Amino acid sequence: MKKVLFLLFLPIMTFGQVAVADFVHLEKDADNDYHTLEQIWEPFHLQEIKEGKKVGWAVWKFDKTPEMDKAPDYLVFNFFKDENQLKSYQDNFDWEMARKKIESLNKRKFSKATLRNIFNKKIKNEVRQYTIKLIDQTVRAGGEVKIGDKLSFGAMKQLNDDYENYELNVFMPMWEKQLLNGKIKQWSFTKVINKNEVALDKTHMTFIINNNANPNDVEFISSNKWLNDKIIEHGLNSREFVSAEATLIYTSY
Repeated sequence: MKKVLFLLFLPIMTFGQVAVADFVHLEKDADNDYHTLEQIWEPFHLQEIKEGKKVGWAVWKFDKTPEMDKAPDYLVFNFFKDENQLKSYQDNFDWEMARKKIESLNKRKFSKATLRNIFNKKIKNEVRQYTIKLIDQTVRAGGEVKIGDKLSFGAMKQLNDDYENYELNVFMPMWEKQLLNGKIKQWSFTKVINKNEVALDKTHMTFIINNNANPNDVEFISSNKWLNDKIIEHGLNSREFVSAEATLIYTSY
């Protein structure tokens, strides 16, 4: 059996932790400016983590998205140890203080004119924001998440009361088998606990790191194909589902 490391999700989401997930749709031809923007914010995030104000930050670039109006270009995570830390962070965030801190942290890399130019530009067309809480996940195999790792993302709308049970009791065991077969790095299941006004009507999200699996390779009940297929069919019918693929480009780890 392959060595399994007991490391956790995206890159350190543990039980009780929450994450703010921003799905960012850019203005036309704003990609270069967006990278500059994230590079400007990066030392600020690292300092906030060092000061214990949050626990992590990561940016994923979408490689493949569903056909939709204003499909996201980037997915940005900010991780907090619990809902109380998130609330404290949001209640106490002051843009003017943050701006001064960013200027100080970037004084050897970016001029004040560059910072002012980037902050005054309209780079983001729309941000769909979701606050998510971890429900359950597999262990992580193969070490820390690193730049270049791939993410398979699923956004669900729950259709009946059995949905979470299907994820935890049918699909999670199937993904655990894929992990032990070396086909994925980790699978995680989260619930949306808050969202902004422009966010879509989604209730849950799943994340699979380095997904090289074929779901048809693993059966839930291998001894009874008919029953296996029926259970999976009912599980799939318990939610609406859209998927996307992304690559990790910035992280605090």
